Amino acid sequence: MLFTEFGSKENPPMLLLHGMMQDWHTEYEMLKGLEEHYRLIIPAQDGFYDGSGDFTSFADQARQIEEYVQANHGGKVIGAYGASQGGLMLTELLTRNKIDLGTVIMDGCYVAHQGKIAGRVTYKMFCKFKNTGKFPALIMLMMKLMGLKAEDMGMMDSLYMGASNETVKRNFMENYTYRTRPEIAQNETIVHMWCGSKEPYAIKSHKELKKYLKNYDEEIMKGLGHGEFLMKHSEACCKKIHATIQGM
Repeated sequence: MLFTEFGSKENPPMLLLHGMMQDWHTEYEMLKGLEEHYRLIIPAQDGFYDGSGDFTSFADQARQIEEYVQANHGGKVIGAYGASQGGLMLTELLTRNKIDLGTVIMDGCYVAHQGKIAGRVTYKMFCKFKNTGKFPALIMLMMKLMGLKAEDMGMMDSLYMGASNETVKRNFMENYTYRTRPEIAQNETIVHMWCGSKEPYAIKSHKELKKYLKNYDEEIMKGLGHGEFLMKHSEACCKKIHATIQGM
């Protein structure tokens, strides 16, 4: 795992966790406005940065984050923001409950179990896109299920295209078969769940998480699809993240 930090060391540390196949550089560019207030810690998952080995598992990625925060920040951050698969990673970290995450924000978190078949179809589709540059026909169906349109295909530019086929397979299969575990109920961290009104799987994921979370706040943003708040309204997203962490 690659860890990169930005912002003054005098600022309180904050975790930023990237989405599925997302290039961590893209995430930083969208959220760099938070540097004014926080020491940003951006972990890049194994398999999704230059020179990396293949992706391992969400449990192993979480372990590496825990060990880094324990070794470099006393096991505690002021807050953590995770978009899409970054929200799943936060779910795993909350379940393991080995570091203090402060205020947690999940934006478009997908933890609703979708099954092996969905995972297999999707990883093959993305491998084809990654290897040929051509969009498979099924990709538009996937976009529709995320509340996105053809004109939103530009979001694909934020992906890390250097991942191996094995990394994509492991990551997608774990993502699509992930299940929220009851142990997360033992964590009393404040969790803010955001998503767009056009994200059925994120809304379904919220319902799953609300079975267990003790302290949560849910906000469904009208008219938005998956990732639109972060990618199309980055400045507003930064301001909202800061206000949420500060309890404003």
